[in-house]
Amino acid sequence: MRGSRDFWLFALTLASAASALVSIAAAETLLALAFLGWLLFRPGRIIWPSYTLPLCAFMATTVISLAMSPQPELGVASVRKFVLFAMAFLAANFVSTTSRARLSYRVLLAVSAGASILALVQFTNAYIKFRTTHDLADDPTVLRRMTGFMGHWITFSAEQLLVWCAAIPALMILSRRWVAPAAVTGSALVLSFTRSVWLGAVAGLLAVAINLPRRTLIGAALPVGLVAVGASGLIQHRVMMSFQEQAFAPDAGRVALLSGGLQMIRDHPLFGVGPQRIHSEFPRYYSGTDLSNFYYGHLENNIVQIGAERGLLCLAAFFWFIFELYASLVAMLRTTGENTRWIVLSALAALTGFMVAGLFEYNFGDSEVLLLFLFIVSIPYGLRTGEAADV
Repeated sequence: MRGSRDFWLFALTLASAASALVSIAAAETLLALAFLGWLLFRPGRIIWPSYTLPLCAFMATTVISLAMSPQPELGVASVRKFVLFAMAFLAANFVSTTSRARLSYRVLLAVSAGASILALVQFTNAYIKFRTTHDLADDPTVLRRMTGFMGHWITFSAEQLLVWCAAIPALMILSRRWVAPAAVTGSALVLSFTRSVWLGAVAGLLAVAINLPRRTLIGAALPVGLVAVGASGLIQHRVMMSFQEQAFAPDAGRVALLSGGLQMIRDHPLFGVGPQRIHSEFPRYYSGTDLSNFYYGHLENNIVQIGAERGLLCLAAFFWFIFELYASLVAMLRTTGENTRWIVLSALAALTGFMVAGLFEYNFGDSEVLLLFLFIVSIPYGLRTGEAADV
């Protein structure tokens, strides 16, 4: 009976992570059911990942920042988002065998490939229309980028980045037929025309390349490279928009956001301007004349966003969390068995891709992306104790 309950809690956890690629409402509902089931049935001893303390410190400093905010009612959503952190503990406790890890990656790749196919259809339709109108609003590399099942291309591409990076080491143990879903996901990653995830994908691949067989590297990188070569004209078009004579508003806006964020940290070093108050405060730090050309609800950078919004104490807790993730995963890589080594490498690749992309977008604040990220990076913690019982 205990084993059956444990499996169903695993199934709900995996379903929640996979649903993040399709619907945040479904993902959060399944997450709540999994967590409630965990509380009710308690099928085994609790595994606490080594990053539990820094994650708690991050939550505590966020609450302190909210308490010090001049408008605490605006930042309540930041505290409500703590429920998403339950995914980390569910993954660590219920993705507890290598067979469950393999199943998890198969499901993520299958759903990601489905979302990518939809996105590629979106891209094709948008490109055909753009060839007719030549209107920037219809440009599939800028303002009409593919979104898959998501509401925005940043969310879609950030999710594809996590799945693709994590899938690279998984290809070592998955059968050859899973190269195709990985290739479709990688193709969507290229044609998303989101430069931050391009950089994240390269970083994620390089982070684990030395530990992977040449065959695995070729299987993962070659399809993506071929798509990039085929789309080189569009890639050049997207990149050159940043170097045109008249500044491209979204890119110029990023510079303004970075400058404004650093000034906010200087003026409010300990507790920040308050959760969810960037939109209210940024106009005071903007020296330009038109705020309508770019979005300033957040600062397009995890580090600057957290520091400006919640202060340096919270930023230190965030760095502690990330450092502990890296330190513990690298330690696992040195001691884990061959049958679980690929899972640690998957977590490291996804973590690196996430962090590099997060230098150019606030992906830590995106609920769908955060759920998927916590699921992938937390799997190795449960396998350290569960790898012997592969059921």
